[in-house]
Amino acid sequence: MTSDVKKPRRKRHAERPDIKEALLDATETLIREEGYAAATARRIASKVGLKHQVIFYYFGSQDELLAALFRRFADAQNERLKAALNSETPLSSLWHLHRDPESTRFTLEFMALANHNEVIRSEIAKNAETVRSMETEAVERHLRQRGIEPRMSPQMVTILTNALARLLVQEASLGIHLGHEEARRLSDASFAAFEAMGATIGGVEPIIDAMETGEPLGRDAG
Repeated sequence: MTSDVKKPRRKRHAERPDIKEALLDATETLIREEGYAAATARRIASKVGLKHQVIFYYFGSQDELLAALFRRFADAQNERLKAALNSETPLSSLWHLHRDPESTRFTLEFMALANHNEVIRSEIAKNAETVRSMETEAVERHLRQRGIEPRMSPQMVTILTNALARLLVQEASLGIHLGHEEARRLSDASFAAFEAMGATIGGVEPIIDAMETGEPLGRDAG
C-alpha cells in the first residue's frame, strides 16, 4: 500500500552573502592581475576554497557572475562620477577620473570580453548610456551657468574627454608615451580655462580657445 502523504521538500541551503561577495572579490582579483580569460569558474572557486559548482549555485552561470561584478564596479564608479560632476571643477574632475589607470584597465578588460559575450556587451551598453547622459547633463549645466554657448556640444565634450583619457591609459599600458605629455598639458589647460571663467564673460568659449592656444585663460581674460 502506497501512502499518498507527500514527503516534505528538502530545504535549500540559505545563501550566504559573504560567500557571494568573496566570489565577486576573487573574480575581480583574477581579472585585474591576469585578465578576464583567467577568471574561470574553477579558478574563481578555488580562490575561496570551494568547488566550482558554487558559482552556479549563487549566480546561475559564469556570465551572470561576470555581469554582477561589472554592475558592482559600475555602481562604485558612477558614485565617483557623480561626486566629480557636482564638484566646483567638473571637467577637470571628470578628466582625472577617466585617467585613473586601474579603473580604466579594468573597464578595458570587460570591453575586450564584450567582443564575444552578449551578456557583458548588454551590461556595458546600458551603463554607458547612463554615464553619457549624466556627463552631458553636467557639462551642459556648467556651461549654462557660465553663460557660454559652445560650438562643441556638451555631448561631444564628454565623448572626446572619455576617448582621450582611455587612449592615454591604453597606450601607456603598452609602453607607448609619445605625445602623451603634450596631450595632458593641453587638456589640463583647456579644462582649467573653462573652470576659471565666470558668468560675466558670456559668449567666450574657453574650452575651444584654450585648445587652440594651449594657454590657460584667467578670470580677467576676454
